[in-house]
Order: sequence, then structure tokens, then C-alpha cells
Amino acid sequence: MLTTFLTKRKQALMLVSLLTFLFIALSYPSGNDWIGYFINYDCLINNNCRSEFIMFEPGYELIVSLVGVFGYQAIIIFIALMNILLIYRFAQLFENGAFVITAIMCMFLWSVYIEAIRQAVAFSILLYSILPLFRGEIKKYIVLIIIASTFHITVLICFLFVIPIYSVKISKIISYSLLIFGGVFFAAADKILSFAVNILPLGTIASEKLQFYLNSEQYKPQLSIGSGTLLDVILICLIVVSLRNMKKNNHAQSHFFNHILLLGICLYISFALLIGKMMPVMTRIGWYGFPFVIICLYSKIGDSVFYKAYKSVSAPRISLNNFIVVMFFLLQIIRPFIYEHSNYNILHQETIFQNLNLLDDYSLRSAAKEKCYILSKMGYGYLCTL
Repeated sequence: MLTTFLTKRKQALMLVSLLTFLFIALSYPSGNDWIGYFINYDCLINNNCRSEFIMFEPGYELIVSLVGVFGYQAIIIFIALMNILLIYRFAQLFENGAFVITAIMCMFLWSVYIEAIRQAVAFSILLYSILPLFRGEIKKYIVLIIIASTFHITVLICFLFVIPIYSVKISKIISYSLLIFGGVFFAAADKILSFAVNILPLGTIASEKLQFYLNSEQYKPQLSIGSGTLLDVILICLIVVSLRNMKKNNHAQSHFFNHILLLGICLYISFALLIGKMMPVMTRIGWYGFPFVIICLYSKIGDSVFYKAYKSVSAPRISLNNFIVVMFFLLQIIRPFIYEHSNYNILHQETIFQNLNLLDDYSLRSAAKEKCYILSKMGYGYLCTL
């Protein structure tokens, strides 16, 4: 009976993984960021370079150079395969891996795996690297993060997760400092960024980027609170309840991992929830803390390599906490529809089978121009330069 039960869960994991891969790999180029990716591909593969040519990290450009000879869609399929294999390995660390993949995709399917494909690879490599980190295999973890940084440089912030292994005290200081900084930034973003611009050396990438954000109408600090904020509040409450339960029952498989978990959660709350409310572009840094949010919330649902679930004999089979966790992730699916440009993209999503005659580079150039025209009419023309 138990063997059959476990087999069914494994089958569910494989099915969810396959469906996720097919959806990502077989989607006709969609979203907005793909325009910049296609411009990059067009120059590297076809030598059709233009003034707005965009360069990316070497790991991504290596994939473009090697796989792009088979066409732009081949890059999408190859990256989708990379991602799903890495996510699958992470999901295997949980009793119900299908739930873990579903939860990740409810949060990030559109924003990361369809749009920010470079960061998608970096994020997936981080997922794969969490087991070596849990085991204390620091060299392997560092190598994996360095590899991930060749796809998106922001993942280097994940070196913070090594600190708890060497100093719990410093780790706690950094964790709570992140929360404090997130709160201060939320209250005084303009002043903090102006101060940073003044102390950074002129002409550096960091200085120029900060000045661009401050002077840009689209990216300058501005309060962004909508109906989705309620989900953020619910998430914080779920995290607090889960952390209290973990502390009370002490079912950790590793003591130092408790502090890595706390650091990851604080990173997510600081950037994705607090700082992101003032500068949505900064939300992406917080994404690297989300795997630890998943681990935290799952500790009340079932067993994982990281934590043994606390199961009370008197507790109902499906507790209110578990129900709220599941509903939280399902409600996240609605979130992309809140934004006009994402809503348009999702409602007009097509597969490559619907566009078999439009996969050549000429057709994709035309599609990119048409998308820019549509974005401009909607007031989002600046997205064409991302």
C-alpha cells in the first residue's frame, strides 16, 4: 500500500514536471522581455546587429551561440529543459514534490520562466544548490552560485547563505538588518538612493543605474500597493506561524540550516515585499529567498530532507493552516492579470503549433516590431528596451 502511495506521488511529480516543461518550451515567444532576447540572438547568430543591441551574461550568451544555430525557439526549449531538470531535483527533496513545483509555478511561471529567462536559470540553479548547502558542501555550493551568476549577476547575493555555517551571530544580525533596511527603504526610498548616488564613484555601472532609476518615470521610487498586497500580508502571517511551529517542535535535520532559512526568508520579505513596494524592479533580488519560504511553509504540510513535519494525532487530516497555504498559491495565479501588459500577453498566449510557419527569424522580427507597437499604444513602450 505504501509503495503504491509513494509511486503515485512520484508519478504526480513526473506529470507536473512534464506539463510545466511543455507549457514553457512550446509557447510561442511571449511576454515582453523576449524582444531584447531576440535582438541579442539576432546579432550573435545572424550578425544582424543594431544600435539597441543588448549584451547579457556570458553563460546565457554561450547557450545562444551553441543552441541558437537551430533557431530562436531552440534556445527556449533548451532553457526550459535545463530549468525543469533542476526544479525536479529540488522537488524530489519533499514528500510531495508535485505540490512544490505547482507552488513555484503559481508564483513564478509567468514572471520568471516565461519572461526573465536568464534569471529563471539562475533561480533554478539556486534550487539545485540548496541540498549541497544543507549538507555543508560549501565549495560545491559556491561553484554552483558562480555558474548561476553567468546567467544573472544578481544571484551573487546568495553568498550570504554561507554565513550561518560559520557564524550564527553574524547571520542573525544580517537577517534582522535586511528587515530593518527594507522598512527604512519603504519609508524613505528617494533619500537612500540619492545618498547612494552621491557616495558611489562617478561613471560606475552601479552609479549610472541608480541615476537612471531616480530619473526614470517608470522605475523611480513610487508606492505600489494594490489588491495583491493582501496576499503578501497573508504570506507573512503564514511564515510567522510556520517559524513558531518549527521552533516549538524542533524537527530540524540541521541546526545551522535554521539560520540559513531565516536569512532567506528575511531576504525575500525585505526585497520582494517591502523594497519591491517602492521599486518593483528590486523585487527580483528577493526572489532568491523564495526557496526558503517554500521550505518553511512545507514544514507544516509534510516531510522533507530539511524538516520532519509535526503531525499531531488529534489534528484534522487537512488543517486550516494547510488549506490557507494551498489557497495562497492558487490565488497567486490571478496576480499577473492585475497588470495590463501581462494580462494582454497571457490572454493572447499561443503555442508554436499555432505558428509553425512563423518560427523563422524574419517572422520573429516582425512579431517583435508588432509587440513594441502594441506596448507603445498601451503606454508601455519603454519595455521594448529591456
